[in-house]
Amino acid sequence: MAVEIVMPKLSDTMEEGRILRWLKKEGDFVNKGDVIAEVETDKADMDLEVFSSGMLTKILYKEGDTVPVGTIIAVLGGEETGKVPQKVVKPLPEKKVTEPPQPPEQKIETSAGEPCCTLPLEDEGGGEEEKEQGKKEIPLLSKKGDKSKISPRARRLLEEKGIPTTEIKGTGPEGRIVQEDIERFLKERIEQEKSGTFPPLQEEALKGISEEKVTELSKMRATIARRMTVSKQTIPHFYVTQEIDMGEAVTFLDSLNKTEGVDTKITYNDLVVKACALALKDFPEINAHFSDKGLIVKNEINVGFVVALQVGLIVPVIKNADRLTIKEISATAKGLRDRVLKRDSTSDDLSGGTFSISNMGMFGVEEFSAIINPPQVAILAVSAVKDKPIIKEGAIQPAKIMKVTLSADHRALDGVMVAKFLQRLKELLENPRGLE
Repeated sequence: MAVEIVMPKLSDTMEEGRILRWLKKEGDFVNKGDVIAEVETDKADMDLEVFSSGMLTKILYKEGDTVPVGTIIAVLGGEETGKVPQKVVKPLPEKKVTEPPQPPEQKIETSAGEPCCTLPLEDEGGGEEEKEQGKKEIPLLSKKGDKSKISPRARRLLEEKGIPTTEIKGTGPEGRIVQEDIERFLKERIEQEKSGTFPPLQEEALKGISEEKVTELSKMRATIARRMTVSKQTIPHFYVTQEIDMGEAVTFLDSLNKTEGVDTKITYNDLVVKACALALKDFPEINAHFSDKGLIVKNEINVGFVVALQVGLIVPVIKNADRLTIKEISATAKGLRDRVLKRDSTSDDLSGGTFSISNMGMFGVEEFSAIINPPQVAILAVSAVKDKPIIKEGAIQPAKIMKVTLSADHRALDGVMVAKFLQRLKELLENPRGLE
């Protein structure tokens, strides 16, 4: 029976994916778990694995095509090879998708990936005729299935520059070679060549390294540009700033990090995540999504925190943050951040957020405001802890002050509610023993 392979949805924000390269061609037999293509999503470049075994009977989109989520991109023939379903999911109406092209003629070999976790979609009704036509499959886009331990971007760079993998030392998970490893290698070789300590690299490998050029936006950067433009143009933002005395929090944080059993250094951000999660329990309307149907108040408190990458920003999510201890939040945040920085995060790491935090305190930023990540209705901007004089009980005293600014959606929230939320947040952080 034929199996339809569709472009899967890997995150809350993913609407389309771009096919970077087909690793199999029509007529090739593929096994369950094989990587058949490289796909660029709004989060990262990922390998596309298949759930079923069979002959790749049809490739519907060529390399470079951008395809809406849910659209059939290829067809596998099982025991009854040669049967190609006539029913193809139509692309999103507002997206223009290129006509199905002929497949590339060059055969590219690749290593099989680990078994994937995809599930066939259930039939949407219909009788025996439609069931006979086949079933749809949502393949898993995963970066863990490449047994050659080379990321998709790195693999393309190696081929373009003609560099053997033995020349590169991988710094990714389990020694995986990533794009940064190749760029660093090329820069080091250029410096060695200039100093005369290493023979010249091939001219093709050096081409474009130091030349100024205009590059196409990555899918991540393009998605950020589109979503933030929509956010600022359609969401009536308003901003409320609160000063918080972090003196007690500094002492509390120092004592936590000195206790036994703390493997990961607990940070200010971990305290803020916990305090926000508890404050959101008191103000559930802020832990919500805005939709045309109304305000959807979420049952779970899932706090996302912004992580900066070279190609853009990404927001991993700490699930059920209100139920975790500060130590658990710290360990969870570190694991999420490490996977994001190594480009090894999963769709579950990046989805389900109900509230977001953007912290620029580590850069010494004194105050800023952030743009709401729709459909969420608020985001908290956290600044640095600064030594400042304050007047307390009629006397000037030194204090450690941190400013936070809540960007709120005025369609869902008003100033009084936001002010009360920040008051509660201030109370929790200025009396941090209650966060344990």
